[in-house]
This record gives sequence, structure tokens and C-alpha cells, in this order.
Amino acid sequence: MEPEENRVKKFPKKKNVHILAVCLDYKGTESPLSCIVDGDRICELAAQSGVEDIVKMYDDGSTESFPSVEELKAQVATISERCKPGHYFVLAYSGHGTNQENEEEQDGLDSILCLRTRDGENDDMVDDDLAKLIAEAFDPAVTVLVLADACNSAGVLDCDTPGIWGKRHVVALSGCQNEQCSTDTGNGGAMTNALLQVLGNKKIAKMRKKGGVSMQYIFNRMVEAMPEDEEEEGEDDEEYEEEYDDDEEDYYEEDEDEDVDPISGEVPEPGQNINISWPGGCDPTKIAFPF
Repeated sequence: MEPEENRVKKFPKKKNVHILAVCLDYKGTESPLSCIVDGDRICELAAQSGVEDIVKMYDDGSTESFPSVEELKAQVATISERCKPGHYFVLAYSGHGTNQENEEEQDGLDSILCLRTRDGENDDMVDDDLAKLIAEAFDPAVTVLVLADACNSAGVLDCDTPGIWGKRHVVALSGCQNEQCSTDTGNGGAMTNALLQVLGNKKIAKMRKKGGVSMQYIFNRMVEAMPEDEEEEGEDDEEYEEEYDDDEEDYYEEDEDEDVDPISGEVPEPGQNINISWPGGCDPTKIAFPF
């Protein structure tokens, strides 16, 4: 009997998979990351699997296209011309993310991708705009997968908003919830590292080659692969504080500042819980992970 988390019947041909990797390291800024390595590793794995249509947009000058809003729109439009009904479009984003209040959203927040212009200016893309861009560019029969290794990224495709996706096959795997931060390890993002660990598993690699594995199956294994939070961290802090006098309060205030999101300036919710989202009418247990 097939497990409920993996009921894939159709697996895409690799020539029908189109990948756009948008990754930013933000070198020279106050909040640099190690995200380009995420794009390189994902694209390398996809290429080894047989995917040929791979486009990279990095902010280090190494790619023809730069990860600005306008150039992202142009690349999506170009790729959509090659993407036919039954094909897959994969957007792999790794970089900063933030949010803003929006009363029309179910959780009251918009997710935002922190892109940049060629002259180093911030160039944000709100989830509503990203969802509209992809929904309008691609044929409804194209399956869409977004990998978003970024802070505040659970709503990246606006899957909960009626009228955007209908019953299209759309899945977003996000690095955390909308008020959490995604960890940058210094050698890629924690979510991407978990994904690569799962895809590199021998059993799963064999499943991918033979009949495919579902988005839900991959996500469930990623949850298991994510680094665990230190459950006793709070207890350790309490014991540590007893060793210091009240006149050393400044020490703790400085330490607390380290937990502030460098982009939003706010203190995020604790932990990092990766997220899977899809619109109504879509079933991630029946949609194959494409590479």
C-alpha cells in the first residue's frame, strides 16, 4: 500500500523542467549571507539529474542577469516562453526576506523577497506581486515549485489568497514561518542544506530515478533533517544569569540585540520551522519533486 505522503503517478521528463535560481550574498552590506552556494548546489544537482534549462541570477556579478525586480520579471517572461503545458517551473530563491503588515492577508502579513538593483539599492518584491507575475506568465497546466530559503517566507506565493491560482499545481517550500528567521550557516541556508541532504539520501535518490517522490514526501524528510533547536537553552540562560550581578544588565541587553532581524529590525519568533504551502485544489502528495 502506498504511503499517503507519496502518491506520485506522473514524473516529469528532465527536459521539461526549467529552473531559475535567484541568490544573493549581499557582499559589502551590513548583513552579508552565503546564499549563492545554495544556488550552485541546487543547480549542480539538477544538472546531474538531467535538467538542461537552468538560469542563474546572482548579485556578485558572475551571471548575465542580476537579481533585481525588473530583471527577474524579464527572466520569468523569457522562461515562460519555453515552458509548455505539463512542464515544471522551479524558482529557487535564497537571500534575505522580510515582511510587512497587510490586513487583507490571512495572517496579516506580506512576505517580501529582498532583491537588489545593479547599483546596490534595495529592490523588494512583495508576495502578491511574485504570485501575480508567475500566475500570469505561465500556462495554467505548468506545475510551479518555489524554494524560498529566506526569513519570513511562508507566504511567498500567496497560496491562501483566493483567485490567484485556482486548481493549478503549485507548491512552495519555505525556510521558516512568516515571523521567523531562516538560518544562514555560513555555508548555505539551513533549509537548502536539509533539502540537499534529503535528495542525496541513497534510498530517496533511487526512488527519484525509478518513479519519483512527492513534494510532501521530500518536505517531510526535510523536517527530519533540519537541525534541532536547543530545548534547554532557556534553562542554561537562567543558570548563567545567577552568576552575574544586577550592575551587569548592559551585557544582557547587548546579547539580546543579536537576535534582532537585521532587515526588519524586529525580534523574530523563536525557532525555525520550515513550511509547505499550496492552494486549494492542489495535493502535494500527488505532485512529483522534479529533479
